[in-house]
Amino acid sequence: MDSNAPDMTMVKDITRMGVRAAVLLRGVMLQKIDRPTLEWGLQELAVGDLMVRYFNLLIKDPDNVNLLNLLHLVYSLEGQLDFQIREYGLDSLKDDLQELNFSLQQIGEQYNLTELRETV
Repeated sequence: MDSNAPDMTMVKDITRMGVRAAVLLRGVMLQKIDRPTLEWGLQELAVGDLMVRYFNLLIKDPDNVNLLNLLHLVYSLEGQLDFQIREYGLDSLKDDLQELNFSLQQIGEQYNLTELRETV
């Protein structure tokens, strides 16, 4: 593999996690997912594991900024969900959803993710 080529496993893992997080937040916005289900779903994404696995790769290349942002958004959301909901309510998740969608759009434009679209 070319040393400048992106690690497509990393791209797919982080993007897949981001799409799943966006689906969870959209479910909250549509009142189809309650808070306990959201908490469970975010934990199931194992964002901390992805952070440990890929953080050093992400910070080495500025081209990975969108992937790092996506990972950080979900990591922060999982870690601060109680505080965010207590302080701002469930409606505050709308901003997180918009940020997730923007990062996913940027990643989609940056990488050819046709294969990923079929597996999500």
